[in-house]
Amino acid sequence: DLEVENEEKDGSLWHIAYPLADGSGQLVVATTRPETMLGDVAVMVHPEDERYAHLIGKQVKLPLCDREIPVIADEYVDKAFGTGVVKVTPAHDQNDYQVGQRHQLPMICVLTLTATINDNAPEKYRGLERFAARKAVVADLEALGLLVETKKHKLMVPICTRTGQVIEPMLTDQWFVAMNKVGSGDATGKSIAQKAIDAVASGQVKFVPENWVNTYNQWMNNIQD
Repeated sequence: DLEVENEEKDGSLWHIAYPLADGSGQLVVATTRPETMLGDVAVMVHPEDERYAHLIGKQVKLPLCDREIPVIADEYVDKAFGTGVVKVTPAHDQNDYQVGQRHQLPMICVLTLTATINDNAPEKYRGLERFAARKAVVADLEALGLLVETKKHKLMVPICTRTGQVIEPMLTDQWFVAMNKVGSGDATGKSIAQKAIDAVASGQVKFVPENWVNTYNQWMNNIQD
């Protein structure tokens, strides 16, 4: 995260129809990254959105993929934005990841580390560079009559400060250090973060100028693994 800066860019918001599996209609979702729909595992609505309450628990057909995915309810959804229906791709979006954890959804990663489409996606798209895949997905949705509309949209895009490339959130195997958990066999009974906070609170470590203590404490109290 420290090497990622969000920049405002001109993009598009694609509205895509996901047909209900029972043939009773369709749900329209809006996305700025249509290629990630190849890894969708659910669509979600707000639990208090009366427009969609009767659809919670039903299945939709995921366009371009031979899969059915559930309609779930989660308070993360902003009822007023777009159509009030959101696609869920836990492997490629940090907020969707949290939703996936809450609802025990599968995580389907559809990108390689070099940002090409991997073998978890339908064969037609495998090996395509991500933006080429976006064009192909949009063209195929249009051909199937499932592209409802395309709107111009300003969005915040995560950019790598080293290369200027657009960053793709995705699942990878990484090592983490637990910051708020007490190590087994640690006689102090304190986590790494707590020891670091105590070192400053006790005066063992001093900040010059002193006002940086507030920044430090805010960081340490909210630190992630």
